Amino acid sequence: MKSSLKPLLLLLAAIVFLLLGVTNYFLLRPHIILFKWLDIEPAKSIIVSHNGLALFFQGYFSDIAWCIALSLVTIVLDSYNYLRSTDKIFILLLPFASEIAQYFSLIPGTFDWLDMLAYLVVILSFNIIFPTKLIPVNMQKIKSHLWGFSVFILFLVMVLACVTTTHTRRTTYQKPNDPCVRHGALTYSPVLVQINISGNYTMKDLAGAQTSGQSYFMDALSATNSGKYQLAQGITPNLNIYITVNTDGYQHYGAKVTFYVYDDNTWFDMPSNYVDPSKLFDDIATKLNSFVAYGWNHGDCK
Repeated sequence: MKSSLKPLLLLLAAIVFLLLGVTNYFLLRPHIILFKWLDIEPAKSIIVSHNGLALFFQGYFSDIAWCIALSLVTIVLDSYNYLRSTDKIFILLLPFASEIAQYFSLIPGTFDWLDMLAYLVVILSFNIIFPTKLIPVNMQKIKSHLWGFSVFILFLVMVLACVTTTHTRRTTYQKPNDPCVRHGALTYSPVLVQINISGNYTMKDLAGAQTSGQSYFMDALSATNSGKYQLAQGITPNLNIYITVNTDGYQHYGAKVTFYVYDDNTWFDMPSNYVDPSKLFDDIATKLNSFVAYGWNHGDCK
């Protein structure tokens, strides 16, 4: 009775962690494919005021919960002798393989070294609690190399820490000033728009931002000049907009905005002092519309 009860409790724990991960997605990152498959209307994301907690729950909690569930299911299957050593290796490589696939853009998502570290900590922790149930190797042999490996890592970190953040060059080259370019207003209507959103940091919900963010920005742009803009669908756009969101690491957001028309392109920056991304998108739309309505210039225009 006791021998069969323990695996069942572990299986129940795995289900609980999966449900916690899904609930976290629903509350903080509702724009994921799972809810679209299940035809569940996304909830309005709740806002976590503490920066550290917001980063953990939005970026890592669900991934960690998924890895814990994966480890527990592997332990349960091994308890019933359903897995061979090669099977366990194949299963435990899945979290790392998913991150590597994201790095090479084979699957949607954003590669994150902290995710890799979190997966490793979870798997090693369960391997300590349940020896031989996860990693099918002799842990004593690994422990015998632990000191040598630790010294290697320690001094490697020292080497990396000594790298300067700026590089001094022996010669300097000053780029000549770009010629002045003045572009007139876009007087035709409607202006067919294509919107592209990305981030220069690890944006955990990039797919959600590209979907809901595009829709919100198009509404904000249309509100600045009614009837002027139309989303290009199946036809060549007149105006290509690239919004790269950035952050100072403390939930303050800014952006670099680059836009292209058939005969020119230019860009402008929005400072990283926005707390509400919606307000950031509103101001980008207002500034962009001023360029469209009155024209723009760039280069050395004195």
